[in-house]
Amino acid sequence: LLQNQTGHSVLHRTPLRVTDRGLGSRSRIAMPPRTAAKGKGKGKGGGLSLMRAAGAVVVAVFATATGLVANAGGPREFLWHYAAIPAVPNHETAIFVGIASYCDKELDHTLTDLFARAKFPDSLYVGLVNQEKKAIRDAPALSRWRHHPNVRLMEFDPEESKGAGWARSLIAKMHRGEKYYMQLDSHHLFVRNWDAASVDLLKRLHKKAPKPILTSYVNNYPENTTDTSKLVKELPWRMTAGHWMKPFTGIRPKKIQYLPAPIEAHIMKGVTQPDPQVTAFFSAHFVFVLASWLYEVPYDPEMYFDGEEDSLGLRSWTSGYDLYYPTTHLVFHRYERLNQTKHWDDHPQVFHDMTISSTKRLTEIIETGGGPLGSDALGKFGLGKVRTLEQYQDFSGIDYTRMWISTRARYGEITGRRPSNQVPKLWVHKDGHFQVSKHEVWGEVWEEWKHKGSVLGPGKDGPQTAVESLIVSKWNVTARNTNPPTPNLHMVDENRGMEMNLTPEGCFYRYPNLTESPQNNWTLMAYGYWM
Repeated sequence: LLQNQTGHSVLHRTPLRVTDRGLGSRSRIAMPPRTAAKGKGKGKGGGLSLMRAAGAVVVAVFATATGLVANAGGPREFLWHYAAIPAVPNHETAIFVGIASYCDKELDHTLTDLFARAKFPDSLYVGLVNQEKKAIRDAPALSRWRHHPNVRLMEFDPEESKGAGWARSLIAKMHRGEKYYMQLDSHHLFVRNWDAASVDLLKRLHKKAPKPILTSYVNNYPENTTDTSKLVKELPWRMTAGHWMKPFTGIRPKKIQYLPAPIEAHIMKGVTQPDPQVTAFFSAHFVFVLASWLYEVPYDPEMYFDGEEDSLGLRSWTSGYDLYYPTTHLVFHRYERLNQTKHWDDHPQVFHDMTISSTKRLTEIIETGGGPLGSDALGKFGLGKVRTLEQYQDFSGIDYTRMWISTRARYGEITGRRPSNQVPKLWVHKDGHFQVSKHEVWGEVWEEWKHKGSVLGPGKDGPQTAVESLIVSKWNVTARNTNPPTPNLHMVDENRGMEMNLTPEGCFYRYPNLTESPQNNWTLMAYGYWM
């Protein structure tokens, strides 16, 4: 693209002379273009140059756009990448399902069941990262998914895999503007119309919270099971904070080993419809949320396995998301896959090295603090700016600084919930409980129980433990604050001159009437929660 002496752009490799014999004839000798006479406007030569320039621009733009469209994968892909216009026609109702699979024999059945049991299968789009041997990928069972119009594939040999976090970080690249996102493993069963039910629950939650997430450790299904008719009759599960991960190689990880547990019966009785309940814990094998979460809380490729769920829960909650577990069945998960190869089986050194680096990474994430004043050291992989770590600890009942887990977190009772429309009648901790015994004319009496195996006190040959559950004390209630959600109960044991205060966080005691050394400050006896 050159300029002639009049300043007009012309597109040609060698200057050509337009002769008197017509525009189509060219002289054999290349001559410079003629100069327009002074004082005369633009002549035919100038106009021709403008036409040529305009045509050249159009051709160049068209060629560039055509190349970009082709490289993007088509017009819809082009508009999504360059203008954020969704590439799927039904994006307002569409669900993007992210699955990372590693040498999983149940992958084909999971995909088949996912589409077969959906109410609107045409609105489902799968982003699959399949880490499998090429011979197995090329076999009919899996190769057919390459041609499915609603499945997007990334394929890797097992030797190329870098773990769960790495694989799941690639899933977001296959999102094409679908409104909803569901994250799963590659070994699931589905209830009928699971897609419509999930959308309905999330819409219902939007009335309570602006950014809800459905997530939980869903119920297990036995090996070779394909029928869910019996499974749906079981009590749904929720997540509990079981215990801290054991120290290894000199590291004390700030990582919790989460455990599934059936939802308490008193919660299920108080639920008149499938009403999700508040939780503080995040499950990586079941997530249903608006797809904007993929960009607000992007997957950290440096998280291998241990620490993945802790970091996602912390980062999501501090970014303003509220977590809920469903009280109805949507999907089922296969936990124990004893006869299948795991990533750590094939990559023991990677497993060792990345487990160490992941637990250190989790500590770094926690140390960013969250909230408006939080550290930006880890950028998009640090805690969010909406809430702080301290607020999460108060909410969840987990202290990452002192590394203790409250009893309500161990039971999964994040809000210390109790039977609806009743005053509290039971307070539970890990070694026992307090329960209402009777109402006398003069007041209310509570019993303190110690459970079998709990420590009663020092003995002759070591700590004395309870051989069976037994009552160790009776308390007279002197004050009660029943205003939810933080009831408190003040009690006294006159025989011992001891006072007890039960709260949603713990029970505290003191001996204010001792004659020798009165104790006016409260001391924590145990963490616990109301039932």
